[in-house]
Amino acid sequence: MNSPEALEDLRRHAGEITEIIPFWFGITRSGELVDQSDPEALALARTYNLPVLAIIHNWASPQYGPLIHQVLTNSSARRALVANILAMLERYGFAGVNIDFEFVPPEDRPFLTAFMDELGGRLSAAGYRTTISVPAELEDNPRHPFSGAFSYPDLAAPSDQVYILAYDEHFATPGPIASIGFVEQVLSYALSVIPVSKIKLGMPVYGYDWPETGGIPRTLSYSQVLALARRTGAAIRYDPTAQELTFEYVENGVRHIVWFEDAKSFAVKLKLARRLGLPGIGVWRLGLEDPAVWDVLAEVDP
Repeated sequence: MNSPEALEDLRRHAGEITEIIPFWFGITRSGELVDQSDPEALALARTYNLPVLAIIHNWASPQYGPLIHQVLTNSSARRALVANILAMLERYGFAGVNIDFEFVPPEDRPFLTAFMDELGGRLSAAGYRTTISVPAELEDNPRHPFSGAFSYPDLAAPSDQVYILAYDEHFATPGPIASIGFVEQVLSYALSVIPVSKIKLGMPVYGYDWPETGGIPRTLSYSQVLALARRTGAAIRYDPTAQELTFEYVENGVRHIVWFEDAKSFAVKLKLARRLGLPGIGVWRLGLEDPAVWDVLAEVDP
């Protein structure tokens, strides 16, 4: 939300957006908030009367794994964080928050659930919305290193909405970001343990560029992907199984593999969400998308 591209998107499409979920508040080990809000984006949201669900995240420190462990397992830090979130909402007049904790140690599962119970109770009583973003799961696996801490039904209970981040199917190795089969499996499990009225589908609109050997990919916007393909002379193809775009190129003797989303792959996932009766979607993130995504959204019946 703080990037020039995201701000321009917000100006251009504010009338087509239901609410914004900006990445604005980090946390400290004592449960304080690190205010990273953007005044320009905030002014735009108020101009267009857009509800704000401020993201509370654990990326304020490079030690995000140990940081969230320290906060969640310390009852006084948890209470302080809940109190500070409530005070922030009262100060800014936001509609609520979105909890986006990542790399939560699997053994902290009961503490994450306890935090959401405490937060949901306080915010609901004060008239604010509690939402949470959860990593994609195909089944409940409490030992999974990335998603084990997230019990879908337990986290959904105190939440008004659960954003299922059905992407990053591949991250350390090249592959589709969110093949339609993967998204279907993730939603199938989510719907078996969470009321459909609480589920929103998290959808990607970016691309990843990997060296053939894998590793952390480079994130690219749609326009950057097209520029890269033009510069390298790569032939883009639509994978009919994943229903996502991909291409390969060689640079400095290294073969690269790129997968990315466009309006066509977006439309396929949006159609699935509508068929399953989900109340809405969330998109990561403004400024990265194929501009034709907005045409797809405009075709959706109100």
